[in-house]
Amino acid sequence: MRLIKSKTRTSILSLTILSLFLIGILSTSIVASTTYQNTLTKGTDEFVVELYDGDEWKNTVDPSLTPSDWFEGEANITNAKSKATLRGWVPSTWDTWDVFTSIFMREFFNSTETFALLAIMDFQGYNKTTINANYTTNYTLSYGLRAVWNYTTNEYEENPSSTEGIIIFPDPLKFKVMLDDYSALAEDLNGNFFIQSSGLSFPNVSADEFLWNLIFSGFATAGPHGSYLESLVSELGCKNTSVSGSTLIFERYGITNYTVEVSYGERGMMSSFTVKDLSDTIIYRITSSNSEWLFYLILIIVSAVSVALVVFVVVRGRIRKR
Repeated sequence: MRLIKSKTRTSILSLTILSLFLIGILSTSIVASTTYQNTLTKGTDEFVVELYDGDEWKNTVDPSLTPSDWFEGEANITNAKSKATLRGWVPSTWDTWDVFTSIFMREFFNSTETFALLAIMDFQGYNKTTINANYTTNYTLSYGLRAVWNYTTNEYEENPSSTEGIIIFPDPLKFKVMLDDYSALAEDLNGNFFIQSSGLSFPNVSADEFLWNLIFSGFATAGPHGSYLESLVSELGCKNTSVSGSTLIFERYGITNYTVEVSYGERGMMSSFTVKDLSDTIIYRITSSNSEWLFYLILIIVSAVSVALVVFVVVRGRIRKR
């Protein structure tokens, strides 16, 4: 009898330790840390427009704007789908010129305007060498490429609609440096007579707008994702953006106030995009196969199976006693 009891206790202890070990592995990403890691994995994510209330959108966001102005293709049609295949990534190092041209200029100017501005800047001595000499920060990052199929209500085309970059800066504190350097450089450039004569100018960018623009420019997070986003928002000093778990919450204004919630999955890429009106009613929502609920579903299943095994061993041990 004592031998049976000993075996039962040993089995229960072993299963409990195994359960805690498995749960620990799966929940590592939600433990706060100041060391951030690239969590990208190759694969394809499919995105679906779950809901689009066009009338409420017009009364809340902007009657002249649709989700297709934010996302390519038929993103303004419920059940439209898109997919993106991450092909790979490489470690890289950017300087201030790279950040200025690849993030800021790409966001604010089309190709023709960019070409014109770069020509004027070069003529006036604002080239890669001089700018990097004045702004000396270097940025380590992971740079990836993914093939993207635009939102459609039809079958996907054989070839992707475009190839987009994915960027992960492992140090969220560097985003503040990026914005500060851009602001100083933009002020200097806007004071140049030849740039003024071109009719173009570099816009002033708040911390909230900088972060908002980033999410449409291939921004991905490093893990632990919640801690990373908290550090990012805090360091930038955002006034109208907050973080809940692995979700960025933007307080925005159109026809009325509204919120946009952008969630990031365990791989570090966007997993859902939700627009809510003043009454917290969802008026637009995109979800993907990279959504966080899959992670928590797996966590729940593993926990439930572990508990069931422990209960089974205990019950079987009691039956043997009888």
